Amino acid sequence: MNDSIELENSYAVIIGTSEYASLPQLPAVANNVERLRELLLDDYLCGIPSANCAVVHNPTDNSQMLDPVRDAAAKAKDTLFVYFAGHGQIHSTGNQFYLTLVGSDGISMYKSTAYNYLREELKQSRAKRCIVILDCCYSGRALGEMGGNDSIARLANSAAVTGTYLIASAAENSTSLAKPGEKYTVFTGELIDIIQGGIPGGPSMLTMETIFSHVRTSLQEKNLPIPERRDGRLSSEILLFRNRAVNDPPGDIRYGAIPGYEEGALFGSRRELHEAKIHRPLQAGICGTAERGGAESVVVSGGYRDDKDYGNLIFYTGHGGRDPNTGKQVRDQSLEDPGNAALVENIMSGLPVRVVRGARGNPEFAPMAGYSYDGLYFVTDYWTQPSTDGPIVFQFLLEKASRSRQHLEKDIATQSSHGRIIRKNIGRYADTRNAITIKRLYNYSCQVCDERLEIAGGPRIVSVVYIRKLELPHRGSDTKENMLCLCPNHCELFNYGAIIIDDGYKVINQSDGEVVGDLTVKHQIDLANIRYHREHYRLGSRDSSS
Repeated sequence: MNDSIELENSYAVIIGTSEYASLPQLPAVANNVERLRELLLDDYLCGIPSANCAVVHNPTDNSQMLDPVRDAAAKAKDTLFVYFAGHGQIHSTGNQFYLTLVGSDGISMYKSTAYNYLREELKQSRAKRCIVILDCCYSGRALGEMGGNDSIARLANSAAVTGTYLIASAAENSTSLAKPGEKYTVFTGELIDIIQGGIPGGPSMLTMETIFSHVRTSLQEKNLPIPERRDGRLSSEILLFRNRAVNDPPGDIRYGAIPGYEEGALFGSRRELHEAKIHRPLQAGICGTAERGGAESVVVSGGYRDDKDYGNLIFYTGHGGRDPNTGKQVRDQSLEDPGNAALVENIMSGLPVRVVRGARGNPEFAPMAGYSYDGLYFVTDYWTQPSTDGPIVFQFLLEKASRSRQHLEKDIATQSSHGRIIRKNIGRYADTRNAITIKRLYNYSCQVCDERLEIAGGPRIVSVVYIRKLELPHRGSDTKENMLCLCPNHCELFNYGAIIIDDGYKVINQSDGEVVGDLTVKHQIDLANIRYHREHYRLGSRDSSS
């Protein structure tokens, strides 16, 4: 039972209008009402007493809709929960919002209930906290649609009550909120899924903000209208439902393909992906952490504007810094973000990630609806760049694993005008003729630390790397002016941007900004390449939220 609220002093009113004399019918609303009542009464999930939960189905006048609200508002001393689903209307000559009754016709506003009447009842309540959820639109549409042309923010602002946590479902343009044949309306269906299924890896109690965040992310990835919420002088950390998934055993770390699922397998929801172990998080786009071995899977769903999907190559934007309401990048991303650090770990380990595409992604490769599992990809490179919106983002290069050889490393050989280029391993190239010249010039010593590593018998260990890499999107030149001779340690640090070089050839440790030392220079180095490397591995701020 929920012990975070005083259940005997908490009340709920669930209102749903599914049958109309003139407006299109909304049969899914009846299912919404029934299931939400069951979840609120569920002794494990919430446990509100049955006598404290009123259901108003198909009200025909103001009294039928509002009397139960007035009664609950007067009795509630702890938490008051009010839900409405049905058609909604905005007055054509003003901003006043209306909840529809059975006899509402979409023209005569006096046949509907002004939301201001409901607001006044909520204002009179002595409850410590009030939660209002509105799953409705502004005007009904034919063929089972619930839609409107006004911004959802207008609804949220119109309905806001000081001291109330309010969630308003979106109904913009021509997007349907009540799909014919579906059991629940789209918004409430997502809400029910989170409440009854829980959030794997989440806390024992779910805040309304956590629930809202997961619902919003799911709708956003499905290219559906995004809900909004208003927190009127009330903490968003309202604990109402217990997390049913909290006792689930932690998911096994699984890299590579999941037995039983071929490329192209389709999934209707994030929860289906979770249950199949293709992508375990219900919200996060990156599954895994550096500490646990790197990322297991990623979702490419168009959530970040800087993503670029070319099929076998994906420029995947890291996590963090995005405004969840607008989708705009408002802060720099950071490698302190667990998801970003996990993808860097994949570069070093060579472990592939499972790629899942969502319907909002590039339509050439994304599924028409839901999600598709599209196989294994290697994370072969990363860099930083200004986002479309300005702040710095991380970009990770994902390369499709060969269908014939899905090994942890791929040897790729190509031809260039200067001779044979061999890809030694992921992220490192060497032109054999120029590389030998550079190695001999520095006597097989590192240009950063001047160390020369030798194995018994004479072989010397040193790497020649490109300052500006050859592959997309860098397109560096295959010349000695674009090469450095480095020991294995500094080779890796340079490749991953942990060290950069300034125009005076000083080597800088990015983790603390300290100068490591001077770069030994015996050949001409193109400073434009040094600047390119420095800019493309410039770390963002520490703030990685959102």
